[in-house]
Amino acid sequence: MPESSIAPLDQVDLVKAWQPWEPDAKNPWGPKWAGHLYRRAAFGANLQELRDSVQRGLPATLSLLLDGAPNAGERQRFLTAVGEGIARKNNLYELRTWWLYTMLHSLHPMQEKMTLFWHNHFATSIAKVGRTVMMFNQNRLLRECALGKFRPFLLAMSKDPAMLVWLDSNSNVRGTPNENYAREVMELFSLGVGHYTEKDIREAARAFTGWHTDDDQFEFVPKLHDDGAKTVLGRTGNWDGQDIIRIVLDRDDAARFMVRKLYRYFISETANPPDALLEPLAASFRNSDYDIAAVVKALLSSRHFFSAHAYRQRIKSPLEFTLSSVRAVVGDPKDIKPAALISKMESMGQQLFAPPNVKGWVGGEAWLNTATVIARHNFAQLVAGGQLRVSDYERRLAAVTNEFERRAIEEEEEARRRQEEAAAAEQAKLAKDGKQPVSAVPRSPELPRDRALDPAELIRREKITDPQRIVTVLLDLLLQGDVSKATRDKLIAFAADGKPQGPALDARVRETIHAIMTMPEFQLG
Repeated sequence: MPESSIAPLDQVDLVKAWQPWEPDAKNPWGPKWAGHLYRRAAFGANLQELRDSVQRGLPATLSLLLDGAPNAGERQRFLTAVGEGIARKNNLYELRTWWLYTMLHSLHPMQEKMTLFWHNHFATSIAKVGRTVMMFNQNRLLRECALGKFRPFLLAMSKDPAMLVWLDSNSNVRGTPNENYAREVMELFSLGVGHYTEKDIREAARAFTGWHTDDDQFEFVPKLHDDGAKTVLGRTGNWDGQDIIRIVLDRDDAARFMVRKLYRYFISETANPPDALLEPLAASFRNSDYDIAAVVKALLSSRHFFSAHAYRQRIKSPLEFTLSSVRAVVGDPKDIKPAALISKMESMGQQLFAPPNVKGWVGGEAWLNTATVIARHNFAQLVAGGQLRVSDYERRLAAVTNEFERRAIEEEEEARRRQEEAAAAEQAKLAKDGKQPVSAVPRSPELPRDRALDPAELIRREKITDPQRIVTVLLDLLLQGDVSKATRDKLIAFAADGKPQGPALDARVRETIHAIMTMPEFQLG
């Protein structure tokens, strides 16, 4: 993360922090803050979106992101119908491709960004669930509830078949309760460690007995439910699972826990804000009966969000890095091939529908290691070179519907990945020993370029050939100009070297884009 001289959080003005930010002459609304908002509330912006946002102003841009375009609902109904058909094929690769396609083509990007947040909050993996239909239905539920009220959302997730399978609820029966869901609903989904006891877990597990799933549907089995009195978080009664959700969310700790997670997602993943700073948001969240959209709007419109405490204080996840890269440099989203992104994203450490465990992806600096940084650089090279194509392997995997064949192909690809990681680790060791720089790792062979994917097309459309103007446009697009003068001057000198024209200028544009996309600043969201 960048070095920062910002004031400690315990010195932040508690009254002003969550007041709406109002741009002024000293700190105007412009590309810097528009880019910041699009990185957090969506998956980055292209050049036209940045320009439109600056022209539109903050209030209208924020409304567009939070509410979606006027026809967003119609678009989502179409995308959902497509997803239903794909899910029935039980082809995980195609389901992952579908969700990436939805992220790229949804007219409500904030909804998709929150769907991703909830996917990590209620971390459920296909590795154990095993059914793409279950994972798709959970994904649809996450999207439908993403910006609604958290009370009914948590209850719906407690009955979600994929969640019930994931946390072994079918083995939760009277007399021998399984504590898995009761534990996670408190520890990970609502209260956090330290706000409940082991006895609370045991008693809550009894309340959830008989909450099972059968044939991809929630099923309550009365004869397997413990209908005796239970004491949970100091309250005694003949509680069932619905009562537990109510009792848990009646605790002040719940709103504070959720606001802290949203703070990490939208503001900073390294800061540890004091409770006093979060309490105004937590109180508002409680008083609104857990209105998610309202608290997200308060976060994204606040003075604290538009400050150094939030600016570039998150590392992009592989998904954010992947989508922000292609959205920036490919002119038309319809030209982006989501199937070409899946394996690249996975090599950076993230698989949709398969968080590593019930705690989800750790995020932050955990996204960056020798292998994943090289994977990011290799991906940037493909994007900057206009060579992001669907490989033969990806075509084969997308076409597979037989489970055995799919697994065989995935095992083959996993072996290839391990070989690449071993080679990358060896290169890193050589570089550390001073024997060979990491940049000397052999590049992929040159591939034909697709004009629609060629980022040099951006500069052609701008009708500029002056190196200084080219670099200015590229920095405005990819970093909103947020680099030092020394770095800018080096990029301009590189772009101007040899006075390239025609195809040589196009090549220099691609190389400049690659250089920017591999800079530390571009890794930050």
